[in-house]
Amino acid sequence: MLIPADEIVKVLNKVRVAREHLNASWPPKDACVLSVMDFHWAVQDIYGLDIEMLKVSFSAEHVRGKVERYSGRARVLVRASQTPEFLRFVAVKELCHLMIDEADDWSSTGVETIKGLLKEWELQGENGTGHLNPSDPLKSEMLAEIAAIEMMYPREFRAADIAKIAANEATVQKVALQHELPPYAIEQAHRHHDILEDCWKAIEATLNGSGA
Repeated sequence: MLIPADEIVKVLNKVRVAREHLNASWPPKDACVLSVMDFHWAVQDIYGLDIEMLKVSFSAEHVRGKVERYSGRARVLVRASQTPEFLRFVAVKELCHLMIDEADDWSSTGVETIKGLLKEWELQGENGTGHLNPSDPLKSEMLAEIAAIEMMYPREFRAADIAKIAANEATVQKVALQHELPPYAIEQAHRHHDILEDCWKAIEATLNGSGA
């Protein structure tokens, strides 16, 4: 994961605040499954936004969702023709953009930005090395995905799940079903588990007064 740790820590801190706000206001009925509507409410409440959420038909199949931001309001558009698990994941990821993106991350040329992102993903697939210097829009997408995974598949579940899968006591598919997520999200969380744990530990050290 070629994103500076301090940027990941900044995003995880926003995830922490959102989860604490949710738990204080609307304690989850099922700790394994995030309510998208409750998270929608939390982002609106914390950031003072009026957020409209719509399922739409995109002509481009590679676009799963997008977010449009205006003064004091936003629209989250999610492609309707997806599995229920991806509908949930994409909706949360787009809401996470509203939570984590700074003013400089917003683009007024959405179509060109998407085309540029697709080209970067294609280059990653061709050489398999990732991005030595990802563009700001691509970095924003990566960070939003991290935030969505952390909201929907909290760290307290991951170490045990990784151990169970290694011992053939569980599968990625079963873990994904438990959290109502696409297997892709679980795979990404496990792939970057050590990096994310280090970032969470840095946050805990700071909160406990022993961090930098």
